[in-house]
Amino acid sequence: MQEHERRRYFRINETVGITYHVLEGDDANNAPAEHAPDILGLVSKQDQRIEKLLLEIADENPKVAELVTVFNQKLERVVSQLVMESRLMGRIARRVREANLSACGVAFQNDESIQEGARLKMELTLYPSESSMILHGIVVGCQKDETDGWYWRIDFYGMTESLQEALIQHVVKSQSQQIKSFKGN
Repeated sequence: MQEHERRRYFRINETVGITYHVLEGDDANNAPAEHAPDILGLVSKQDQRIEKLLLEIADENPKVAELVTVFNQKLERVVSQLVMESRLMGRIARRVREANLSACGVAFQNDESIQEGARLKMELTLYPSESSMILHGIVVGCQKDETDGWYWRIDFYGMTESLQEALIQHVVKSQSQQIKSFKGN
């Protein structure tokens, strides 16, 4: 990120939820897609296709239709369980921490080091709305801090305009609330 871009957006210090995953291999080299695939939507479309085909073969071969129905139900249970576990892991892994946030990046203290240049997939949870956004970032700095932890600086990349606008609005709103709170004291 160029220096003039860093100064283009307001920065605020606030509490956010952060979950991250280090991208490796091809995942790290590819730019993020505009939107993550909607797995449940894809499964729903496939279920509709299965139902249509089952209706077509049910008269010809009821045993095959029954077998496919049972197998499909089993797969639905597995998918449901995986989705529940994924959501639970996201809630467990999310750490609430103080961060310095702007529309182009985030900086925060962490208890582990990371290599500069590492690419991350992050879920940022903004409070008090508890709205979450999936972002991709590149580590532009990781320095040892005074608490024997590490201070990470991350620039976001590949953001859609609407996602960046939502982040800008959140930062401006939070900054306004912080100013009102400061003036009230």
